[in-house]
Amino acid sequence: MEVSDSLSLIVPAFNEEASIAEAIAINLEVLNKCGIPFELIIIDDGSRDRTKEIIEKQFLPNSNIIFFSKPNGGFGSAVKKGIELSKMKYIMFAPVDNPLDSELLSLFLSHIGKADLLISYRVAREGYSSRMKINSSVYQKLISFLFGLNLKDYNWIHLYKRSIFEKDVTIHYGGVFMLAEVIIKAKRAGYTFFEFPVTMQARKYGNQTAASFKAAWRAFRDVIKFFIFKT
Repeated sequence: MEVSDSLSLIVPAFNEEASIAEAIAINLEVLNKCGIPFELIIIDDGSRDRTKEIIEKQFLPNSNIIFFSKPNGGFGSAVKKGIELSKMKYIMFAPVDNPLDSELLSLFLSHIGKADLLISYRVAREGYSSRMKINSSVYQKLISFLFGLNLKDYNWIHLYKRSIFEKDVTIHYGGVFMLAEVIIKAKRAGYTFFEFPVTMQARKYGNQTAASFKAAWRAFRDVIKFFIFKT
C-alpha cells in the first residue's frame, strides 16, 4: 500500500431495510480506521421497502458517502453504477449481508500491488442451502470451462484498479454474471489476478436475492449469451 492509495467501496442494496443501517455503520467504522482516503458509494437498486428512506435519514449528508437511487436492474447494474460514480484509485464492493471488518479490509490492502485484480474466494458458503450450493458449483465449473479460467470463486468480493474500466473493461450485464464478466474481459486484456481465501458471514436478515430462481436463470442465460456473442 502506498501513500497515494485511495478506495471506493460500493455497497449495492435491494430491499435491505432490516440490515442496511448496520451494514453502513460497520463499513464506515472500518473505512475510517483504514488510514487512506475513501468514499462509500451506496446504490439503492430500486428497493420497494424502506431502504432508501433509512439511508437518507440516518446517513446523509456525509462527505464520505455518495448515495444514488436507481430503478431495479440487478446486482451487476448497481455495482456498475457505483463504478461510474467512483473517483478513488481502487474499487471494491461489499454485499449488505457481509460488511467489511478490519481483518478483511486489511487483508485486501496488504495484497495491493500483487495484481491488477484481487479476487477473494469463500472457504465455505455460509447459510447456503443445498440447492444454492449446487447452483454455485455448476455455475463455477461452467465459467471455468467455457472461458479457460481457473479461479475458485467468481462471485465474491473483488478489488480492482479503477483504471481498468477507463481503458479496457466495459460492463454490459446487470445480473450477478457481471462479476465474472469483468474477470473474463480483464483476462483478455492482459490484466493479472491474485486470488486468496476469506471467510463469509451467514446472512442475518431476509433472503439472498441471488438465490432466487429468476436470478439463477439470468446468470446462466448471461453466461451462454456472452460465450456465443463474445460481448
